[in-house]
Amino acid sequence: MERLVVVYNPVAGRGRARQMWPEVEKALQAVVPDLEVVSTKGRGHAEEAAFQAALEGKALVSVGGDGTAHEVANGILRASQGKPGVPMGIIPLGNGDDFVKMLPPVTPVGSQPFDWRQAVAHIAAANAQYFDACRATDVASGQSRYFINGLNLGFSAHAGYNFSTLPSYFTGLGGYLAAVLKTLWKYPLLRLSVSLDGQPPFSALTSMAAFMNGRCFGRAFWVCPHADAQDGRLEIMVVKKVGRLKILQKLPLILKAAHLRDPLLDWYQAQNVHVVSPDELIVEMDGEIPFRSVRELEISVLPGVLRVFC
Repeated sequence: MERLVVVYNPVAGRGRARQMWPEVEKALQAVVPDLEVVSTKGRGHAEEAAFQAALEGKALVSVGGDGTAHEVANGILRASQGKPGVPMGIIPLGNGDDFVKMLPPVTPVGSQPFDWRQAVAHIAAANAQYFDACRATDVASGQSRYFINGLNLGFSAHAGYNFSTLPSYFTGLGGYLAAVLKTLWKYPLLRLSVSLDGQPPFSALTSMAAFMNGRCFGRAFWVCPHADAQDGRLEIMVVKKVGRLKILQKLPLILKAAHLRDPLLDWYQAQNVHVVSPDELIVEMDGEIPFRSVRELEISVLPGVLRVFC
């Protein structure tokens, strides 16, 4: 086993991680006796801890949810400058745990991923596979972030932001549905110009656009069920202009991945995407909101740069 740093987020899963941590720590210590643990203190701490560990050649384990994995992956990829770096394990103790649904055994539609014990077994085996990650850049500022599961604009991005404002007793799917209902009161229609792999741009007036490396977001919304995080491409879903009633009607279909032939949805694949809007966009990545006022965005797939124990 390589030298290992565990980045543990005690507030992940609205307290679930803290509740489970003593048992998880004991299991990890059984397979990695000289375990080094960093307990995060706030936003950005997981990324900085991962960055420093990666510079020292230490493998990482994310203990928390998609936001914790997002930060750990950003720390690793910053250290490696967007190239394959040290491997990471993911122990899923969050609200969504969506990226790990891509890891073997691949989670069936409508199901939840393997539990933390299987994740510990993956770490103990020390076998890493290569997965794609993605980079999004705010063109105006030049600031970039990596994401591993998905990037969303419009309704879903606002729902992600609203989820972060809910009281802590809203957890799991119930919390995400509460955020959706809150978002229904006020959400934007986006005016986008989108270019895929250098092709001439197309215009879209859309309620939501999802750029997915993974298959699912919000724990149970299987927006792009055929996405493959090892194929070097983004799966892209653009929702035409729809009202509140239509959104409510579509949600049960997305929960079952039964929306794929819906005429209100347009589907694309690309490795590089350029998005321009006259409006300020809120950008959600892996459940986090790194950009709140973007007008021009570049998104690229980085094939096989993320090494994950699985």
